[in-house]
This record gives sequence, structure tokens and C-alpha cells, in this order.
Amino acid sequence: MEVSPMTTAILTTTGYGIDLDQLESTERKRVLIIDDEVQSMLLLKSVMMRAGLDVIGATSGEEAIQKCNKVHPDVILLDLMMPVMDGWETYQQLRRITTAPVIIISAISSKDAVVRGFQVGAEDYLTKPFHPAELVARVQRVLQRNETAQISTSFYFPKVALQINLQAGEVTYRGKSVDLPGRALAVLSVLARHAPHVVSNDTIAQEVWGENNDKVQNRIKHLIFLLRQKLEEDPGNPKLILNRGRVGYRLATEEPNRQKTT
Repeated sequence: MEVSPMTTAILTTTGYGIDLDQLESTERKRVLIIDDEVQSMLLLKSVMMRAGLDVIGATSGEEAIQKCNKVHPDVILLDLMMPVMDGWETYQQLRRITTAPVIIISAISSKDAVVRGFQVGAEDYLTKPFHPAELVARVQRVLQRNETAQISTSFYFPKVALQINLQAGEVTYRGKSVDLPGRALAVLSVLARHAPHVVSNDTIAQEVWGENNDKVQNRIKHLIFLLRQKLEEDPGNPKLILNRGRVGYRLATEEPNRQKTT
């Protein structure tokens, strides 16, 4: 395919993005785009740059892994249909070196592919062709959610002797270490960030799963049950994780004699 002079002018040796050396002095969010198709890469690059993001491009899984180690992207846009190392394998390799959220952007629109994308841990799945404004909105939502999650990585509530260290994945309650699975810890962290206020079911769903539906609501109920089994002295009469009817839940971090169960 013949590349126009204008296209040539915006391509760089870093794979259709800004020069890697330029990243050292910028504070803007960085997006790593992984797509072997030149035109698709250029479209994504243009959309992301107009949204105020620094862009690094990679045309193969191998190149993406190499650059990810250098630039530490804030979000990754990943195509699935690539030669040699496809998107699925690339995703698994990336997860070994980065926790950056991944948005899959693919021409594969089958439900099986979409479900698989979420099952492996992708933050979002967008099918081609897409509307640029929709992509920008999805990227901004992922970045905001990720930024919010990183604001606080530890919480300590001395009045109820509860300590949560998200970075280490550790929870200590009344002097005892409590082992929690990932999603349960994520739900507890949402309650901790808003404590002692009530957190709606919708807020929990959006912050933990990025969506809200009946399946997610059932998962919330299950995880609250699990948290109470792990933390409460009497799970049937909770004192720490309280519910407000069907509205949501709150972490009772006041002094024990001031806690009101509902």
C-alpha cells in the first residue's frame, strides 16, 4: 500500500506514534495501540491524539511487549487478528508485565469473542467499525476508573480495627489476617473508599465490573455474603458490613457503641 506524504509525516520509528524519548518529559496519559493494519493504526492514533493522549504504536505482539516495558502505558488498545502472535496470546504476555487496562478493538463481533474478552480480563470490547467519539468515551471512562482505584491503596479504620492494603492484597481485622479473593477485596475496597457512607449497588457494580446488570447484582450479593462470612463474628447479625434495604451497603467504621445495624 502506498503511503501518502501526509501519512509519512506523522509516522515515526516507534510504530506510528510519538518518539519514545519524548515521553520522558510529558505528563499526559499514554496509550499503547497494537494493530498490524496501517490504516487502522493511523485512525486510532489520530483519534487518541485529538483526545489529548500520547500515543505509542506497535504492529505486532512482540513489538508491543518490547515497548510496553519501556513506556509503561496507562491504557492499551489491542487488535485480535494479528499474524504470528494474535491478540489473545499478546494479551496473556502483556499481563505478565503490566496491569494497564486493555480495551480490545476488533472486527470480530461474535458473542463468543466478546465474552472471552471479558473472561480473560479485558476492561472493554469495541467492534470495528466504531464511532471515534464512542472510543474516546470508553477510553476516558477506563482511565478515570483506573485513576480512582489508584488514589488510595490502603485504608485503616482504627475504631473498628480494620486495615486494608490493596497493593499487597492484605486485610487485617481485629488483629487477624483475612484471606479474600480478588473480587471480594475489590468490593470491600469500594466500601472502604466511601466509608462510612452508603454505597449504592450501581456504584459498586460500575467501580468493580464497569457495568450493571442482573448478573452483576447477583455477584454483589454473593460477595457481600462471603465478606460477612470472613469478617463478621455473627454473619447473620452483621456489625461491620451493613445494608440499606435494596439501596446498597456501607462499612460501619464508627466506634462499636455508635454503630447502628439495619
